[in-house]
Amino acid sequence: MQYTPSMRLRPFVGMVLVVCLSAAPACNDNDDEIRHNVTLLCNHEGALAMAAADALTRHGRRAIPTIEAAMHTASGPGKKNLILALRKIGDAEAVPLLAHIAEFEPSPDVKREAEWTLRTWAADGKFAARAAKAKAAVRHLEDARGVQEAG
Repeated sequence: MQYTPSMRLRPFVGMVLVVCLSAAPACNDNDDEIRHNVTLLCNHEGALAMAAADALTRHGRRAIPTIEAAMHTASGPGKKNLILALRKIGDAEAVPLLAHIAEFEPSPDVKREAEWTLRTWAADGKFAARAAKAKAAVRHLEDARGVQEAG
């Protein structure tokens, strides 16, 4: 076997590969549970959906990106269940998503659910930061609606 300059790099490349793979974010049980419960919300109603929303509450804001991703493909009832989960989580990070749904969602039922959540949060004095973000979102919705009506 003849020595080549690339042979000297092989152990280094192997070590870099091991370090990169171990540092990469891996899915864990929490992520799997979040995805499972979001899937239940999208596909079921009633007690099963309520239990899934309650389970997502335990994960808090960590569940919001998965809920947002599911919102793109969920049915009308599934979207309403996802909004229920956002309401139960109650994190201010959900305000931009709810505002987007309230403004652009084609289904009036889903739109109404998102707006109702924003208005409820805007009136809630317990969580000032969330209330401030929700109030700003509601003002924006009302302004957009006024512009739309004015033609």
